[in-house]
Amino acid sequence: MSKIKNSVKREIVIHAPLEQVWDALTKSDHLNRWYTKDAELDFRIGGRGYMNHGWGATSEGIFTEIEAMKRFVLQSLDGDFKTITTLEIEDSGTRVSIEYQASYLDEMSQLTLENMLFGTGQFLENLKSVYETGVDMRPSFWKAWIGITYITNVGDRGIRVLHVKKDSVAAAAGIEPEDIIESIDGEPITGYESFEKELNNKTVNGKVTLTIERKSKLIQVDCLVDAYPVLY
Repeated sequence: MSKIKNSVKREIVIHAPLEQVWDALTKSDHLNRWYTKDAELDFRIGGRGYMNHGWGATSEGIFTEIEAMKRFVLQSLDGDFKTITTLEIEDSGTRVSIEYQASYLDEMSQLTLENMLFGTGQFLENLKSVYETGVDMRPSFWKAWIGITYITNVGDRGIRVLHVKKDSVAAAAGIEPEDIIESIDGEPITGYESFEKELNNKTVNGKVTLTIERKSKLIQVDCLVDAYPVLY
């Protein structure tokens, strides 16, 4: 995760024409194909944009800047948070950049920032998939969890557990706060996004083996995989 004062960003290159990608980002019916469960956009300066992202998450804002085929800004209703979307033509397609700006980003927790950027990255990957292959990957998103909150560990070496939910499969397996999870079934974990993707590829109600560093000692912990607690 790259953090800049008051600004964080994710980007991806879509092998599709600029006009098609612009429509994907600015028209409600197109947005619903790859991102939103339900979108209502009044796409003009001063118009409102409402988005139901699924999994219990919604957002709403006002379009404050629009430069056709290049850039637009959606500002939160309280004016404190901006989402800046930029498009650039490249030889191989269209580069899409999603940047978040707010005066308080530096005060947000690492957990909140990593979660926000991971979600943005997931949906940008789905934009790429839908417009390059026609495959909507959302049914494969956020299927599994074990009941912990965590952040990328120092040096991108695994994740550090912050909290273990009571009565979760992680609690039953004996996972503890401050544990460093270094691998899942032998696959190295390099941070928040790595853990999310690796765990989500596992079978719900199946079992995984976690390699954990606890108080400078490595241990192996078997843990069940539970269904993600919030439905799409």
